[in-house]
Amino acid sequence: MTLRARVLGLQGAGVALAAALGCVSWGAHPLALGLAPALAFFWALAPTRWGAYLTAFAYYLAVARGLPSGTTVFFGVDASLALGVGLWVASSALLAAPWAAFWPTHRAGYWWRLPAALVAVSVPPLGIFGWGNPLTGAGALFPGLGWAGLLACGLLMIAYGYAVAGQRPARNALAVHLILAVALAWGASRPDPVTDAVGLDTRLSGVGLGRYDFLRAYQHNQELIALAQEQTTDTLLLPESVAGLWQSSTAELWARAERLPGRVFVGAAEPHPGGDYSNAIVIVTPLDHQVVYRQRVPVPVGMWHPWREDSAIAHWRAPGAFSVGRARYGALICYEQLLMWPVLQTYAESPSLVLAPTNAWWSKDTSVPAIQQSVVTAWARLFATPTVSSFNY
Repeated sequence: MTLRARVLGLQGAGVALAAALGCVSWGAHPLALGLAPALAFFWALAPTRWGAYLTAFAYYLAVARGLPSGTTVFFGVDASLALGVGLWVASSALLAAPWAAFWPTHRAGYWWRLPAALVAVSVPPLGIFGWGNPLTGAGALFPGLGWAGLLACGLLMIAYGYAVAGQRPARNALAVHLILAVALAWGASRPDPVTDAVGLDTRLSGVGLGRYDFLRAYQHNQELIALAQEQTTDTLLLPESVAGLWQSSTAELWARAERLPGRVFVGAAEPHPGGDYSNAIVIVTPLDHQVVYRQRVPVPVGMWHPWREDSAIAHWRAPGAFSVGRARYGALICYEQLLMWPVLQTYAESPSLVLAPTNAWWSKDTSVPAIQQSVVTAWARLFATPTVSSFNY
């Protein structure tokens, strides 16, 4: 076998294994996320810069495998599968670029090159669609360690680079694999943080889509109030967008409701003059109702399209947590759960409970809802902070 054939074979194997890693680690089980940092091994193993790019590209394609079909459902009958495939391929191609740019030609400098690649895919502009971040695996590997656990996960990834570059790469890589396995076993033995708060799932298909139907919204809110009145918890979370436009009539309907839990958090759209809106969380208590959180990062193209009048507003600089009385709540609405910087901002603001509402009617038949639940659980485990989720299907 020629040297060229061996290089191509190694490169092809690395790409295939990176794709398998993306599929296996990003799924329904939070502990599987602990395998995601192994992306650094396949990246460092790549024999060429192009191979490093293809390795990361295959990984991101696998992570976002639910995007093509989900996008087609979201945009309706007028959308073609080509739109979903185009967004899937384009986002994966862009996220792979830093991994190629910082790949070391002489297999050195991993201490700064790998962190640089991670930062590039974690913060804007690429961080606006920076899903699939392997640092998310910190929650499976180092639960309860918070920021130290995040650092440990990064150091583990750097260790993969130096293991491959060493004189005995097979033995060194095996040692790092064993460290990951031990950390994963330890992480699996740790319990999830618990809370008395309740998140209710709903099945209000198509909520938040297209022309607003006031009668339908009124009926939905009546159903939501009836569901809330059945709960005995003091804190209840309802999914993203289910209350529709939060107008005076909607607020009055909830204000008249009796026998509600002490604090009901419900997803709604806060309208603004001109036609745009804020994707928000509203709190309803026996004494008051108000918007307590506005989404920082709405879904690009799908919700945030500033070239149109009906765009969701991106509150880039808004806080990720808020206080109600003495309680401190963090918030991650749907898409924000998959991105590194909104998550870290929220936990940096020291919440005692994180609210994670999601509107998943468009992705219910894809891998996306399961991935979101796994990611939310992983971050809750890392920072030992209870989280309550609710999905609308």
